[in-house]
Parts: sequence; C-alpha cells; structure tokens
Amino acid sequence: MAGDTLLVQLMHNWQEIAKKDQKRILRQQKPLGSFAQTNYSYVSKADPLQKLNLYFPLANSSAEKLPTIVDIHGGGWMYGDCHLNDNYCRFLASQGYAIMSMSYRLLPQVGLKKIVEDIFESLHWLEKFGPQKGFDLARVLLVGDSAGGHLAGLTLCIQKNPQLQSLYEVEALKFNFDALAVVCGVMEPSKLALGKGIMSQAANLQLDLMIGQDSEIADTIDFSQVCQNIDLPPIMVIGGEEDSFWWQTKLFLKALKKSQLRFQTKIWLHSQGSHLKHVFNVTHWEWAESQETNLAMLNFFKQTIAKK
Repeated sequence: MAGDTLLVQLMHNWQEIAKKDQKRILRQQKPLGSFAQTNYSYVSKADPLQKLNLYFPLANSSAEKLPTIVDIHGGGWMYGDCHLNDNYCRFLASQGYAIMSMSYRLLPQVGLKKIVEDIFESLHWLEKFGPQKGFDLARVLLVGDSAGGHLAGLTLCIQKNPQLQSLYEVEALKFNFDALAVVCGVMEPSKLALGKGIMSQAANLQLDLMIGQDSEIADTIDFSQVCQNIDLPPIMVIGGEEDSFWWQTKLFLKALKKSQLRFQTKIWLHSQGSHLKHVFNVTHWEWAESQETNLAMLNFFKQTIAKK
C-alpha cells in the first residue's frame, strides 16, 4: 500500500510539472531560424511514445550534410516526450545543426531495459534514414538533461561495450558518438535516496520500477558502474550550484575523475543568479545565460570534431 501511495504521489508530481511546462512553453517565444518535422514512428505498430522529431536550420546554403545532435529529454524516467525540449532543439538547429529528439516509453509502463531499447530503436531509425535527410552521422553529439543525461551516458557506454549490448539486448549502432554533453544529469539513480524531495522519498520504488523483472541489469544502472574500463569520447558537464540535483553533478564529476575520462565543465555558481536552477538552459532557451551555455556546448562539439 505504501508503494502504491508513493507511486500516486510521484505521478501526481509529474502531472503538476507537466502543467507548468505547458504554460511556460505556450508563453515562450519560439527561436527563429529553424523548422521541425515531427512525430515520425521509429518502430512499426508504434506506441504513442515511440516517436521522434527532427529539426533543421532554415538557412542551409550547401548540399552538405549537417553535424548531428541527438537530444534525450529528462523527466525522472516517468515524464516527457520528444516535444518537451522543442524550443531548445529549435535553438540548437538554428545554429547550423540537424537535431533528432525521441520519445521513449516511461516508468511505470516499462522498466529501464525497455527505455534503453526504445532509445536504440530511434537511433537505428536515424542510422537508416538520417543521411538522406541531411544528418552527418560522422559528426554526432549526444545530449541529455536530468534523467535524460543518465540515459545519454548509459547509451554511450552501451554503444562502446558489447557486454552491455548483450545485457540490454540492443544492437550496436554503425555510427559512433563523438562527444557527450550532460545537462544537470541525474547519473546515479541508485543513490537518489541521498537527496531531498519526492524523487528521493520514492527512490527505492523508482529503482524497483527501473529494474522490474530484469534483475540482470541491477548492477549496471549508475553511470559510475558502467563507465569503467571503457574508452569514452570527450564529455561536457553542464550544471550549477542552484540546481536541486547539484549533488548528483558532483557525483558525476567524481566518477569521471575516478575513471580518468576526458571532460570539461560549464558550471554556474550561486552568485551568478538564483534563477539558474535545474536544466535552466533547456527550459529557458531565451535567457542570456542559457544561450551562453548552449553556445559553449556547441563550441565544445566543434572543437571535438575538428580534432578528428
């Protein structure tokens, strides 16, 4: 009964966040200079959440393929879809990139293994159809915010590790990711109980939902568990001291240092503004601080692919 009550509270929390997000999105001005193609099904007989969106700059003066950004939305593994980060993706596209963002099935409908399966299915769709639509899959940045950061980090590690591919029952992609950018990532789900708020109160329930009947993945949920002994590409860590999950960013940085992975940071301090909260650069693309952050991320990507 206690677990059922917690689940109801948790889902109510995300419903309230959804209402606030919808109000914010409706009043926000859309970025100029890009356009979207929406709601492609990436599997046959698709669930409503097995869809993806594509974004492109309006002004693409050459026939050359554009560098690719794959965005994985956050939402505590329980909320969101490929439209949640619409304005953020439009802004990134306006800077000269081809963007793909996917929906994926959510807790409690499915567990983490099926979420990962959906992400890889969407990436295989991009592998098949992206090049003819102008995506350059020789230049790919993987991005995720909050729980999407966790999923992006996990996806990157699975792509680089055949054992993890077998465990999660996914097929490796024919293209690789040149870099990873994580925005306010919640990278250590098994440690959620260390924090505050409803997600921490429901930490054990969320872990149970994530693992479900797939007990074989229980030791491969946290980024710190799966990143060891893998040669990963450069990583950019975006975060801030006003973020309610700042403590998770610190755990992420600790894991990167311990595994001696290449990374750089864009961290906002308390003194730089109390409004710079969780995933602010995704939810408020229009703020000067957000544009500074997102352009820094794109510059990181440019520098990375220039070294290839």
